[in-house]
Amino acid sequence: MEEGEGVKSSNKPDIRISSPFSWRGDTFPPIIDSETPDHLTRIRDLGIPYIFDIHTHFFPETVMKLIWRWFDNVNWAIGYRMPEAERVERLHHNGIERFTTLNYAHKAGMASSLNDWTYANYKNWKGAVPFGTFYPEEGVLAYVKKAVEEYGFRGFKLHCEVSKLNLNRPELADTFLYLQEKQIPILIHTGTAPLPGEFTGIQFFKPFLETYPNLKIIVAHMGANEISAYASLLDSYPNLALDTTMVFVDFLATGKAADVDAAVSYLETYQNQIYFGSDFPNIPYNLNHPITRFLDLPISDLAKQKILYKNAENLFFK
Repeated sequence: MEEGEGVKSSNKPDIRISSPFSWRGDTFPPIIDSETPDHLTRIRDLGIPYIFDIHTHFFPETVMKLIWRWFDNVNWAIGYRMPEAERVERLHHNGIERFTTLNYAHKAGMASSLNDWTYANYKNWKGAVPFGTFYPEEGVLAYVKKAVEEYGFRGFKLHCEVSKLNLNRPELADTFLYLQEKQIPILIHTGTAPLPGEFTGIQFFKPFLETYPNLKIIVAHMGANEISAYASLLDSYPNLALDTTMVFVDFLATGKAADVDAAVSYLETYQNQIYFGSDFPNIPYNLNHPITRFLDLPISDLAKQKILYKNAENLFFK
């Protein structure tokens, strides 16, 4: 059974009920897009022409299917399990006109080929901002330079849990120094949610940040499950930022409800250092849910404008 089937059919149980991750409330948000998402009118009323999603994933189809298999094993429903071109249409349908092409390597010899694949395909995805990845291996600096100087990539993605990656490994020093000099941002999953890894957490991230204080870094999921610890660094490191991916939603894979609620104040205080992210397509609800939940938060219109698109626009196109 394809994962979406269990939530589309009225005579089959919603597989999300068996997820090991918690949810707010007693009902699940819709997993299928509505014909006209209700957030579109709301963002226009706020003077937001479109949404810039800093955290969307694109993998070769064979790799994406393996990733979905992992989600199957934890009853993490994916309504956007559809061909790549249709997934891009779903982004635009929800007002997301610009988005990143995040992927990551979990072993040596994989990152460079992922970069080649992204470069060969991203121009087919209207609105895509190309991101690459890298891994601690021989030749890493050379293919990162190629991605920047030949492919024109605008950023990179690292995943400390999946890649079992210690950011402080000396063989990555030259690569980080190069990206720091070029002011190319890196979006890093370094937090311990939804699952901790050998090298995740603030204890590994903080010495890395101290080593490369001028590196442009975006911490995925606001650093959950240690949001306050990551947010405490924002004042001292103006090039550090967080993304909202899967934080202010009913699905609590990135933290307890109380911790998530406490993080709302950071959106106002650090409105210039926070980006909207969704984790599309690997989300157990439709895109209206994270956008609407964000719009419902008790923060200023200006903060919403900055987080939903202006900050990313300034980062990549200023």
